[in-house]
Amino acid sequence: MVNFQVTGREAEFNLRLLATTHEFPSIRPAEVFLCFFGRAPVNSAFQSAVMNRIDRRNFIKGVGVSLALPMLESVGISGACAASSGMDRPRLKRLVCVGTYLGFHQDSFFPAQTGRDFKLPTVLEPLASSQERMTIFSGLDHRGRNGHEGWKAWMSGMATGSVSMDQLIANEIGHHTRFASLQVTCGTPPGEARLSFTKEGVALPMIGRPSVLYQSLFRSDSDKARLEYLLKTNRSVLDGVLSEARTLERSVSSRDKDKLNEYFASVREVEKKLQKQRLWLDKPTPQVDYNLPEFDPVAPDLALECESIMYDLMALALKTDSTRVLTFLVPGWSQVFTIEGRRLSAGYHGLSHHGNDPAKVAEYNLVGREHVKRFARFVDQIASGRDTEGESLLDSTAIILGSGMGDSNTHDNSNLPTLIVGGNLRHGAHHQIERAAIAPQKLGDLYLTLMQTAGLQIDQFAGAHRNLNELLL
Repeated sequence: MVNFQVTGREAEFNLRLLATTHEFPSIRPAEVFLCFFGRAPVNSAFQSAVMNRIDRRNFIKGVGVSLALPMLESVGISGACAASSGMDRPRLKRLVCVGTYLGFHQDSFFPAQTGRDFKLPTVLEPLASSQERMTIFSGLDHRGRNGHEGWKAWMSGMATGSVSMDQLIANEIGHHTRFASLQVTCGTPPGEARLSFTKEGVALPMIGRPSVLYQSLFRSDSDKARLEYLLKTNRSVLDGVLSEARTLERSVSSRDKDKLNEYFASVREVEKKLQKQRLWLDKPTPQVDYNLPEFDPVAPDLALECESIMYDLMALALKTDSTRVLTFLVPGWSQVFTIEGRRLSAGYHGLSHHGNDPAKVAEYNLVGREHVKRFARFVDQIASGRDTEGESLLDSTAIILGSGMGDSNTHDNSNLPTLIVGGNLRHGAHHQIERAAIAPQKLGDLYLTLMQTAGLQIDQFAGAHRNLNELLL
């Protein structure tokens, strides 16, 4: 037995190779390296023995480098190397991120047990049928700003505005569908409640009315004619705005020129979206059998009804391949819910500031459980579907449920509730990340795993530079 002790930048990886001199006398150490990096050794028995014992991803991580190797036709990877390395793993094709603005009660969200033998806590009980296809993380966050202002960092890591993970993935896979990404909510969310940000740090608007989302996804011929008119009008308006801005550019300071350059970049993004809308205009929209209510339930007291409809439409958007990236902000105001015929004693926001009063915590959990019920139903809808290639829709879709608020009672944004379902990942466990470790993993490490499995060549994000591959792949 040959033992290689490899010390990496972040972790120590003990590489054990079954390569005894009497079993493989002709194998040199260099051939071990070549097996991992694309050129398999001639001795196929050795190759199989090596690759059955170690994972190429862990090797690359263990030696402290982050490499994304291209597939080179002149450097082939034969059977055992490719199979064990995970390179044949299907790419992540879809992403859904659901964030609850007022969070969850941490003790009622995180299981008391870690590992695979965990019992679902009160709030997550509606997900019992999905326990083996989901993973719960405790201890993850961005080490960022607290309070509602810090909520905006949930998907980007920066409360001041930075590109969000969903938009990086949308840039990678969004060209396949009519909509590169869709951002939805219920009604008009609170001012600080934002999920998705462009690379310029601009918050993307959210669709808050079910009827508007439905018309966007499944528009009629009259809707198309109106859209065509709007596209032409917007094109002329855009030309005029750009002309004025370029005239202004000649007479402003260098700092203002930088701001104008950011503005021009944003305008170019709008231009790209307009061009894409034109390309898709003549393509038929999917036909679905779904009955909207007579009015949009967007009043705060009807938020749970709106939430159910939005989930239905999100499921249809994925099943019809209208988009592959969705974000859903579940808002929270001071509305007083009636749940199972019982009117709660205080508004939702007031219950989130429960002061550890058991009665208020119990009612706060009732609302949280209602959110999870609707999320669980959405997961079941996706699990029952097939994608355009006939594969399980859930296997090709990673669905995150979480929040940018850790403890709403104290406005503490550490230890954020985090749950992920689907995506052809390794599930069925509760992983507790030690925040007090010397170099603890962060929420950004989870996002790195998702972005990398979606095909992005990225090795750092939101202050994180590892990943959670060893737990999920």
